[in-house]
Amino acid sequence: MEKETLIPKEWLVSNTSESYEKCGDPDYKGFRKIHIFEKLRNEREIKKLSERLVTDIEPFRGKDPEDLTPAENDELKRTITSYILELDERKLFFDKPFLGFFLEKGYMESAEDFLDEVKLEDSDLKPEEVFQAIRNVWIMNSLQLYWGIPLTMTPSVYAYSMLYPYTDNFLDSTEVKKEDKARFNERLTRVISGEHVESSDPHEGRVFELIEKIGTEFQRDSYPSVYESIGLIQRAQIESMRQDQMKAMNPSEIVPISIFKGGASVLADVFLVKGELDEEEMSFAFGYGAFLQLLDDLQDSGADRLEGHQTLFSIGDKNSNLDGRLSKLISFIFKVNEPAADDDATKMLMKDVIRTCTLMMVMEVIGREPGSVSRGFYRELESYSKVRLTFFTEYEKQMRTLIEALGIGTNIGKSIK
Repeated sequence: MEKETLIPKEWLVSNTSESYEKCGDPDYKGFRKIHIFEKLRNEREIKKLSERLVTDIEPFRGKDPEDLTPAENDELKRTITSYILELDERKLFFDKPFLGFFLEKGYMESAEDFLDEVKLEDSDLKPEEVFQAIRNVWIMNSLQLYWGIPLTMTPSVYAYSMLYPYTDNFLDSTEVKKEDKARFNERLTRVISGEHVESSDPHEGRVFELIEKIGTEFQRDSYPSVYESIGLIQRAQIESMRQDQMKAMNPSEIVPISIFKGGASVLADVFLVKGELDEEEMSFAFGYGAFLQLLDDLQDSGADRLEGHQTLFSIGDKNSNLDGRLSKLISFIFKVNEPAADDDATKMLMKDVIRTCTLMMVMEVIGREPGSVSRGFYRELESYSKVRLTFFTEYEKQMRTLIEALGIGTNIGKSIK
């Protein structure tokens, strides 16, 4: 007899998939078209600010971040914060400033708390793995703000965010045997369901510890939906392994898998922030996660194609036109974030931020790979950008140079300290 469920998984997947499939050309309502002269002016101003930042951080160049004094740490933090706020206030990337709002609400402090805990508990992780985890911390922080919950680094925020590098990367690795992945999945599923399982190696032991850490905040008997949501993302990860099979898959097979994986991930985020959700809240969380997964697939399409991982953006001829799929994705993002009658000021702001930032993420990809879309689509998308799409790649390189100059590349856990 199948265990009774509290989360309508089948409905969430089918409803979100149907909503996605109905999307067509996006309505850029709320976005204004930016003249080329304004784009060029914005680029010049961004370059000036970035060059000034390079000068301001020169005293810290080459120093081990771990050796900085408290006063030097404070000065470096002020310098970087000032740069972010000036970009924001002068509206050089976005028409509506919001970065200051996030800093005021405690994003920097949350990141510092997270990185402090990483150094204590998970210092052996690679920098890119820690960055992967902190991305989920920021998503959970955004969800805390969205639902009016104080922005804090809770045990559940830390534990669930750290599960990403420990589980997702393990299951995606081409170096791990299929039978080892299957064994790990079977044992982790038992732990999530409440069974005591002795770990067989340090990796597995750390994953089990992270599940236990969630229990210090959400007891299993009082919050069964929390654990069911964690079980769902585990099921979704297992199902997503089908995307690595030799048999070619078509979009109708891939989309529900991607929607399930992404939707389940953010659904668990929200349960671990709120504890309980109603159906409307579950639907929003699932849609949010679905488009984040599709965005992630878009950004990783080159690597996925090389590794044989089949996603909506890695299948087919690499020179094929993505106009239709990108139009549908942008339209879906806008649809999930449509204002609701009962939205308060914070929810309206958060939805606007999500729409703006995710559209810029699409722009960044197209700026790197202009040949993936038609000239008409490129021009239309670029018309809503505050800078030329090619500038995103130039800016990213400059930021990477700054990060390396501060020694962050060797230990991301020191980056904000």
